[in-house]
Amino acid sequence: MSNRRTLMAAAAIVLAAVAGIGVYLYASNADNRAADNAHFVNALVATSDIAKGTTGEEAIQAGLIAREKVAKSSIPPSIVTNINDLTNKIAAGRIDTKQFITTTTFVSADDGAGGAFANAIARQDLVAVSVNVDAERGVANQIQPGDHVDIATSSVDESGNSTTTYLLQDVKVLAVGSLTVQQQQSTQSSDTASAQTQPTGLLTFEVTSEDALRVIDANNGNSKMYLVLLPPKLGSGGGGTATAATGSR
Repeated sequence: MSNRRTLMAAAAIVLAAVAGIGVYLYASNADNRAADNAHFVNALVATSDIAKGTTGEEAIQAGLIAREKVAKSSIPPSIVTNINDLTNKIAAGRIDTKQFITTTTFVSADDGAGGAFANAIARQDLVAVSVNVDAERGVANQIQPGDHVDIATSSVDESGNSTTTYLLQDVKVLAVGSLTVQQQQSTQSSDTASAQTQPTGLLTFEVTSEDALRVIDANNGNSKMYLVLLPPKLGSGGGGTATAATGSR
């Protein structure tokens, strides 16, 4: 009888130990799952190409947009996570398959679906103007959409005297080639982004109407235009208006 009681007591101890281990493993796995989930978010992604002008309701009903769990580190800051945010919105431009849905890919239907450049300067008293600058005068073609630059001109008069003057300062670069700031931010694939940002000297600036004429005038005739790349403005949301400059050396 004594041996039976001893065996039962031992069995109870073993069962308690097993139960304790089970609880520990479950809690540990739960913590691991929570940690893994903390690195992922639910984002809206295009499941197929979406044409410019498509309404949010049409895209949702046609199954062109789906919710996917993606790595938090891979999403752009303007990502849309609530499908209801696409109500009364239309595609501002073509949206490619697997592209993230952001606040710039769908815009208010009241504003219309203008082009990428037009949307970049929407609700501001600004315009877009493009110039072509070679690698020597364009910081070795290393300027990217969203950068800010100073624009300088250099000319030689009839006597051979050279004059270099800052035409505009702190000018925002809207696009390099055909790649805009919004497209660069919302591109999911780094390979695609790399292919779109091949070195090019065709730059589009965000300026006032008056300064656009100054840029066009400076890009003609015997003067040469040079760009000076500025460091990033930490904590700045970008935008603003370029500053005219008249200093020379």
